[in-house]
Amino acid sequence: MSQLGEMGRHAGGLYRKALRRAERPVERLEAETHHLHEIEQRGESGATPFIAIGGLILFLLPIFLVMLGLALAAYYLA
Repeated sequence: MSQLGEMGRHAGGLYRKALRRAERPVERLEAETHHLHEIEQRGESGATPFIAIGGLILFLLPIFLVMLGLALAAYYLA
C-alpha cells in the first residue's frame, strides 16, 4: 500500500508541475492586462487612448465573430 501512496504522490507532483507551467503565461498576461488598465485609468501614458480603443476592440471582437458565425450558419442552413 505504501508503494501505491508513493506513486500517487509522485504523479500528483508531476501533474502539479505541468499545471503550474501552463498557468504561468496566463498569469503574466493577467498581470500585463491589469497594468495596462491601471495606466489607462490614471492617464499616465500618451498611448492611453490607444489602450482604451484596443481594449474596446478586443472586447467587441469575440461578440462580433459569434454573431457573424450565427448569421452565416443560419444563411447556409436556410
